[in-house]
Amino acid sequence: MKSFMFILVAALLLVGLGLGLTQRGNSDPHSDSPEAISLCEEGTRDLNAFRLRAAVDKLGQCLELDPSLAEASIARAMAFSRLGERENEKMELARADSLVLVLTDENRRMVAQLRLGTFGKSRFYAMRDSVLIKLEKSDPDNIHVLVALATKAGMGENEEAYEKAWLDILESDPNYANSYNMLGYMELNRGNYDQAIDYMQKYAFLAPDLANPHDSLGEVYMVMGRYEEAEAEFRTSVTMQPDFYHSLINLGKTYLARGQLKRGMDILEKVRVQVAGSDLEKRVDNEIVMTYLISGLDKEMQAMSAQFIERYPEDGMSCLLRGVRMAYMGNMAGGKAVMDSTLSEWRQGEEYQKYEKARQNIDSAGYQFEALAADATGNHEAAAWNWQRAIDLVGDKAKHNEWYLNYRLAAALLAIGRVDEAMGQITPMLETNPRLINALVLKVKCHLELNQGDEARATLEQLQWSISKSDPDYPARLEAAELETRVSAMAGTH
Repeated sequence: MKSFMFILVAALLLVGLGLGLTQRGNSDPHSDSPEAISLCEEGTRDLNAFRLRAAVDKLGQCLELDPSLAEASIARAMAFSRLGERENEKMELARADSLVLVLTDENRRMVAQLRLGTFGKSRFYAMRDSVLIKLEKSDPDNIHVLVALATKAGMGENEEAYEKAWLDILESDPNYANSYNMLGYMELNRGNYDQAIDYMQKYAFLAPDLANPHDSLGEVYMVMGRYEEAEAEFRTSVTMQPDFYHSLINLGKTYLARGQLKRGMDILEKVRVQVAGSDLEKRVDNEIVMTYLISGLDKEMQAMSAQFIERYPEDGMSCLLRGVRMAYMGNMAGGKAVMDSTLSEWRQGEEYQKYEKARQNIDSAGYQFEALAADATGNHEAAAWNWQRAIDLVGDKAKHNEWYLNYRLAAALLAIGRVDEAMGQITPMLETNPRLINALVLKVKCHLELNQGDEARATLEQLQWSISKSDPDYPARLEAAELETRVSAMAGTH
């Protein structure tokens, strides 16, 4: 079976989950037990620092001392959510919903309702916007209100408003470290990598005891191809917090990006065992599938996609994988039927109806499927058209998130002889990250088609350096050897 696209429709991220008790005021938790208050605050700080197990334990102790403390229950539900423990989240959320209903202080109750409104299954989900409007007037400097406003701005299309919202938080609280984190990711998605690094370093300075700033900084370095620096940051993160699964996953990805598949996959498999039974396990499986895809490991890809479908039969991704597998095995009608059914279901969902970005991602997935089906039959003209449509729909921010789409478009363009256009897709990718192995392979081929021997040689040397520490059986090593023969032959003809 040929390699096929792993289509991931981005979920909407509500960045306001789990905000700490960073401001005092009449919306603070109240208890007759000072020890319960202290545990609530410590547990919420652990939540914000992604010390999730510690947060669950401390907040649980807090609720044993004072079972009525709604803020502790809210924070504990958020910790379970981040851990991917859905049953525990569901039970704690039900308790938090009930506790908030009996709060007598109106402002405290509305702040609690606002926080619970980030949960789609909370009874307060539908009223989060109206509660925010009231709190914006009655308690405009409350940190929960400010971050909720930033989250709301992030769901729209006004990037300036989103940036201003996080800057407003810093104006209210210059030491609110997570603002630098969010601003750093905003600059990363704009392609302003040096500014992103600057923000992440400020985040680390303000939160020297947290692992997350190192994870964030490592992600910027990884996008830029500065894999060794990224690896150092992720190692620092997991040294500070050994159970920080995000950094463990990213650490594995730094090896995968360098063609060290065995080392990287060993890390991802160990993480998967540690988080078995949670939503994080699915994320790790996503990473494994994508790795096999990008590396061109067709046999492994076929086996892993089958495992994914078996493990998560009701997941939307499994529906996509089934459709694509059927298409690549020659059953185009069956694959298209599965894909059409999946898209129809997604388009009836609230996210598609409410958020433009969700609509773009879902519609883009449809074009990606059509492109893959066209590639499977050798109709590269149709494939190129559909890859371009997929990119056009999502091509406004976070360019590095589109690199695989750009690569597939470039490959299709090269296949139909539109070499200059193919080069136009590849060049910006390599300007940001000069170590993208698949892009380098394709660029050498483009130079060969254009009879540009010197450029082909220079790019091949960059490719050879990029795979110098890869596994001996890494597929790009074989391609590099074949390209070496072609480049040398071209040099011999001049």
